[in-house]
Amino acid sequence: MKKVFAIALLSISLVACNNDPRAKLPATGSFGQPVVADTVKTVSDVLTLLQTGNNIPVKVTGTIDKYCKGEGCWLTLENKGSEPLFVEVENKAFVLPLNIEGKIATVQGNAVKETKDGKEEVRIIASGITIQ
Repeated sequence: MKKVFAIALLSISLVACNNDPRAKLPATGSFGQPVVADTVKTVSDVLTLLQTGNNIPVKVTGTIDKYCKGEGCWLTLENKGSEPLFVEVENKAFVLPLNIEGKIATVQGNAVKETKDGKEEVRIIASGITIQ
């Protein structure tokens, strides 16, 4: 009887894990607010801009390095030879799909820099993301 209960519990948990709504999202498309792809910058352009200001509206494009596999609330864009650029979804207003590593993303939002524990952190707070 214990074996039957354990097998039933395992089966239910496996089915529940496969009902992730993000799995039904297309791996490409627009998420959040529409991104108007005029004057798009590279990751290195954004980092240069942040040397002269903060909380700057930007549109940046790059290759997705990593992404949040849990809630779908962040990704990083490759930055050749340096730290990737961290992008977080503003107020978790939308989620990102699964299996997007290596795809090209255009992000619209505000580039910000903060100092935490003596280390400067740079990120983009995204209002919209288009994945190709």
